Amino acid sequence: MRDNTKWMLSDREIPDTWLNLATVVRAEYPRPVEGEERMPLSVRALSSRYSEECARIEMLDGLYATDLDISIPGEVMDQYRKYRATPLFRARGLERQLDYAGRIFYKREDLNPTGSHKPNTAIPQALYAREQGLRGLVSDTGAGQWGAAMAWACRNYGLECTVFMTRSSFITKPYRRYLMELAGGIVHSSPSEMTAQGRKLLAENPDHNGSLGIGMGEALETALHADGFRLALGCISYYAALHQTIVGLELEKQLEQAGVEPDVLVACVGGGTNLFGFMSAYLLRKLRGAASPEMIAAESANVPSLTKGEYRYDYADAFKLTPMVKMYTLGHQFVPPKIHSGGLRYHGKSPILSLMVRKGLIDAVAIEQERAFETGGLFYECEGVLPAPESAHAIAATISAARLAKAEGRKKDIVFCLSGTGYLDLKGYADIFGLKP
Repeated sequence: MRDNTKWMLSDREIPDTWLNLATVVRAEYPRPVEGEERMPLSVRALSSRYSEECARIEMLDGLYATDLDISIPGEVMDQYRKYRATPLFRARGLERQLDYAGRIFYKREDLNPTGSHKPNTAIPQALYAREQGLRGLVSDTGAGQWGAAMAWACRNYGLECTVFMTRSSFITKPYRRYLMELAGGIVHSSPSEMTAQGRKLLAENPDHNGSLGIGMGEALETALHADGFRLALGCISYYAALHQTIVGLELEKQLEQAGVEPDVLVACVGGGTNLFGFMSAYLLRKLRGAASPEMIAAESANVPSLTKGEYRYDYADAFKLTPMVKMYTLGHQFVPPKIHSGGLRYHGKSPILSLMVRKGLIDAVAIEQERAFETGGLFYECEGVLPAPESAHAIAATISAARLAKAEGRKKDIVFCLSGTGYLDLKGYADIFGLKP
């Protein structure tokens, strides 16, 4: 391996396709269904909720049912080239801190516009909506990474954007709300007075913390009653997972450049698209029976969908407005405690990720919030990069994997995804570390 610290790809090396892994498991992949009766759902019916192209992707319609490689539209590639490919770094400072003889690498999605991996799917979703002639998109957001990306992408394509932000994050993370509003987004604290379901919840509990399922329900209620608007999702949908595979395809090329065959891949998991995209190229190897790395999903111990949830059909939102999808879930009415890792609040995991876990291709671990923040602080000391609290869960799981390898006398190459920046989460770090205002 060349003794580098950073690996980049040139513009011409950026992948120009997404990896459509659902085609490999098409016979097993559970499509969305309508209602408790689990009635078959058509693309046309789903198009009343999502943009037409997103509905086609979700239902594996047309080429999405047959083609493993999906060409990325030229306009999306033009946007991707503003920030992609993202660099792969070696975490030499962390290795020294752990006295680890193996190697640790991280893929920096925190350098993307608005500070996370989310623009990878916000951009194509906004393009689909514009090409369909829609007026705008409505969505939910937890910590605000997705909302910020969606508002920015909508602004670039001349669309209106409305975001329902989980109330606890709306209060404690105003800077991401400011990012959305700078891009012209309209942001509501959820539950809100803007929807019938929101008003009902606030009447029952004026101090309701909210949840991603509630925000999604409010977003869909709004979209269904506004002409020319559709719901956009950044975490639970297959279309978002498909778009995020750009990360894994880049990672595969960069590790080849570095002469590294990874032993362990790690990513945090909220709804699951960050992890799925990051691991996609290596999941394809596993699905084809080839040698491939161990894969670890690091979720919040406060929202343990993979480690304690059930694998079954459930609603994606709290009010039963969405179709039902088969996933690991804690139940669509689950309301998490007030936690700083807002992006890990969702009650379920995306169906494609859930299937990969069900098939035994990915292992899950639950990380306590305080441990994640302490790990994030340690990473800042070692590498000079402050990770989002969500990403810090992945770093905590990476450290555990390194310590286990060390105890076994092995030198494993471990790679994790740094999915978001922590510089807009300094209030959370201050609270955990007891820093004075």
